[in-house]
Order: sequence, then structure tokens, then C-alpha cells
Amino acid sequence: MKNFYFFIAATLLLSSSLMAQLLPPDTAWVEQTLNSMTLDEKIGQLFMPVHRDTDATLEMIRKYNVGGIWFARSDAKTIATELNTLQQNSKYPLLVSADFEKGAGTYVDGATDLPANMALGASRDPSAAYRSAALTAKEARAIGVEIDFAPVLDVNNNPENPIINTRSFGEDPALVAAMGTAAVKGCQENGLLATGKHFPGHGNTKTDSHAKLGVIESSPEEFHRVELFPFEQVINDAHPSAIMTEHMWIKAIDTDTVPATLSKNVMTNLLRDTLHFNGVLYTDAMVMGGISSRYSFDTAVVKAIQAGCDVILFPGDLEKGINTLKLAVQRGEISEERINESVRRILLSKTEAGLQKERLVDVEKIPSVVGTEENYQEAKAIAAECITLAKDEKHLVPLNASRKIVVFTMSNKLGNSMQSRGLISFPDEMKTFNASAVDYRLPETITPDEAQKAFAAARNADVVIVAAYVKIVIASGTVDLPKEDAGFLQALVKENPNVVLVSFGNPYIGGTLPEIPTYICAYDNAKALQAVTAEALYGKIPFKGKLPITISDSMKFGTGLTGK
Repeated sequence: MKNFYFFIAATLLLSSSLMAQLLPPDTAWVEQTLNSMTLDEKIGQLFMPVHRDTDATLEMIRKYNVGGIWFARSDAKTIATELNTLQQNSKYPLLVSADFEKGAGTYVDGATDLPANMALGASRDPSAAYRSAALTAKEARAIGVEIDFAPVLDVNNNPENPIINTRSFGEDPALVAAMGTAAVKGCQENGLLATGKHFPGHGNTKTDSHAKLGVIESSPEEFHRVELFPFEQVINDAHPSAIMTEHMWIKAIDTDTVPATLSKNVMTNLLRDTLHFNGVLYTDAMVMGGISSRYSFDTAVVKAIQAGCDVILFPGDLEKGINTLKLAVQRGEISEERINESVRRILLSKTEAGLQKERLVDVEKIPSVVGTEENYQEAKAIAAECITLAKDEKHLVPLNASRKIVVFTMSNKLGNSMQSRGLISFPDEMKTFNASAVDYRLPETITPDEAQKAFAAARNADVVIVAAYVKIVIASGTVDLPKEDAGFLQALVKENPNVVLVSFGNPYIGGTLPEIPTYICAYDNAKALQAVTAEALYGKIPFKGKLPITISDSMKFGTGLTGK
């Protein structure tokens, strides 16, 4: 199995065309720049705060010479214009980051939203991960983003993991490694710095490290065979420019209760010395509970740098963090040469992105590059490889366009997902094949009154389609289908047994509802996935995906029907 995945990946990637690769590092510029910096300027390069307001960020740049910024929701032209302004006012080029785990459309209005990693894992095709990453790179660089905090290399071998879930390529380490290798190459061969995360593996836990420190309980043998395997392979085969840490205690490495981010055993002894990673090491957000619930910010900042990290991401108090590091250098707790090591890596990555030559983007070209119809069609082509028909006990698929259809939609905390927008386009996509299909939107809390109305609609239908948008919500502690919704679905089957459940989020929910005869995993609510799911339901295209995880005894890893 492992050799099969790697053979496919190697064949694909060796033959890929190189359109806009990263540049060779400009060591002369790096050394000249480093030698001209004051200690304050060097320390500033080690911090990457959040950009929310242009004036506030300009103040951080002018006062502290921060090395880069991270941003969240915005529209393409607005953020590109703001980034140009910030770059023009920075003494040193800024490294702009974002969490484009499933395309620039994850956070940028007008950009292309691509299938989540688990959907790509279902394709079993590294070229799908490569193409997705290449498209991400094209749009990201067009708006002024140089580094993507992706791909996720965590193995989701714990179905109860509340924060990784569909962000992972799947439960098989070899599959994750092959897809991760393709994703890194897709980014970097198209000019975007890639980041493998969350080192050394965040999959085997029930804890959301945004809320508190979690534990990876794996034995040393299991840890190296499962969690560490994708990172080792991707570092060797794809050479990602960066790695991001995790705020989890790794029992297989540390006997003391210490987050990996602050562990020298993990970040230096394992990552640097054993795996020979020489790129930039980013902490995960330092405001997360996995750190802040146990350490003061100033203590955590010093420990992170001592452990081997290069960049403090999301500093809770930028001024305090910078002053703390300066004081640590003055006290001899951290040497200036240690600071220089990190600054050198950061500057080298900036030259790979060509920032020493050009910092600005052409805002007027954005409409011709970002969110185009051509890009959407590419997203659809990728999505068509991913959707998975996990079971169809009553042979309800494909649907006959003449049958009476009702489409129910349900969601947990609509619009409050970690990485997915609140888009619900599936009912409209269904109507393109059956104009009389009934679109019934269920409220987040289904009252008894609402349930009776829904049951009445279901009784009048030949087939009931339930689209479930159950997604990751930070610090919620679960990605399960809410109990009330599960109860509603169990009662719904009694009213009409011809139910098709489609998950546009957490695929594991199907394992808790064995009474539902037909189950489809789309893994995410990207518009392209919703469109091709409707096409497959009506037999216009086959279902091609194979489960990248095990859902139940009857829906195991590798399961996948064609619907034909």
C-alpha cells in the first residue's frame, strides 16, 4: 500500500510542469541584511501578529519591525491593497501568511474554495492534491500571500478528534504522506511557501488544543509508525519551506507534561537533528489554550525560542513578547547568535519568495487570476474525484428526475465554522436537475413543531435527501452530529425510509445512524463539492471516491460505490 502511494506520487510529480517555482535563496542579501540589523530589529522579525486594521498594523511594523503578518476574512482586492500599503511602509519585506488549507477561498471573498484535505484523500490521487495546491498558489501570490500554513500532515486516526477531522487527508499514514508530498510540491513549484503542520502529529487525541493542552498517548513505536511518518516522508521528499508546531504533550518523547512547541526534545532533537529539517519553524498560535492555560506569555515565548522555534505566531501581547526576548538575550538566557539563526532562516524564506526583489502585487490583475470561472471548473474537476458513496442499501442512487424529492438541510453553528464558509448551494444544484425538488431549511434547533412540519413534507416525497453541514467549530470540543439532530433523523426514517444522508462536513456522523440506507460523504461544503454531489446523485457522473477513514464496520477505509 505504501509503495503504491509513493509510486503514484513520484510518477506524477517528476512529470509536472514547473510554472513559477520558488527562487534559489539569496544568501548574499540575507547576510548583508542581517549584519545591518539592530538587536531590536532582529527580534521583531521573530514575531508574526494578526493583521486586522491597517493603521494598527502599520504601527506594529514601524515600532517593532515585525517579520510578517497573518490575516483572516477579507475580499481579494481589499486585502491586496492593504498588503501593498503594509509592504511599502515596512523597512524589511513582510512575509504574509494565511491558513489556505482548502484554497484561498477559505478566507478570501472572491477566491476559489477547494475541497478539504479529507476529500482529496478520498480521491486516492496525489495529482488532485497537487492541482489543488497549485491553484491555491496561483491565487495566493496574486493577492500578496507568500506562505500558506498548509498542508495539514496529521493522521486522523481518532474519530473523536474535535479539531483535525476533515483537515486531514485520512487515517492511513502512507496516504497522508503521499498526498502531503504532492500538496507541498504543488505549492512550492508554483511559487508559494508551504508549511507542514502540526508537528509532530495532532491526530490521535480527543482534545482541541485551542482550549487546553492535549496529550498524544501513542506508544513510541506507534508514534513513529503513525504520527511521525508523514512528516518524515514529506520533509525528505518535498522539502517544505516551513513546519508548524502543535501544543500537545507527546508522551512518546517527553516524560514531563510539556507542549511540543516548548519542547527541545521535539523541536530540536527530533525535528532539527533527527529529521534534518532546516527551514523555518513556526509556533502554532501562542494565544491558544494549549499554551496560555499553563504558561504566562513571557515564559512561553522564551521557552519556544529555546526549544528551537523561529517565529512566534499570534503573540497575545506583541510589545511584551519583544521586550521579554530582548531581556532574555541581555540576561544570557538566549544568545544573540541563536536569534541570528532564526532571523537568517526567515530572511532566506523571504528571498525564496522573491520579496527582496518585488514586494507588491498588481491589484488590477486580480479579477483575471483569482476566482475565475476557469478556476472554478478546475475545482469541480478535482471535486468530482472525491465524493464517496459509502453505502446504498436500497439502491436509491442514481435518482430519477421524475421522482418527488425533498431536500432538508441542517447545520451546526452555521457560519461559525473554523475553515468553511456558511455556503449552502446544494438545494439549488439539485433543482437544476429537478425543478420541483422541495428545499426545506431546518433551523439549528429543531422544535417539535418544526419536526412535524418536516415529517409531513417527507411523507409526500419519494426520496428524502438530508444535507448535513456538521463542521469544525473551535473550542466546541466535538464535531459530532448534535443529539437533537440525530434523534430527528432517526424519526425521519420511520416517516419515510427512503433517506439519503449527505455529509458536507464530518464524515463520521454516518456511523451513528445505521438506519439510514444511503450515505454519501462530500467531506466539505465547497461550492464545487456541492455541485458535483448533485450531478452524481442524478447519475450525470459516477461516484469515484474511496473512504480515507473508517466510519463503521460496514463502511471501512477503502469503501466506495460507483452509483451505477
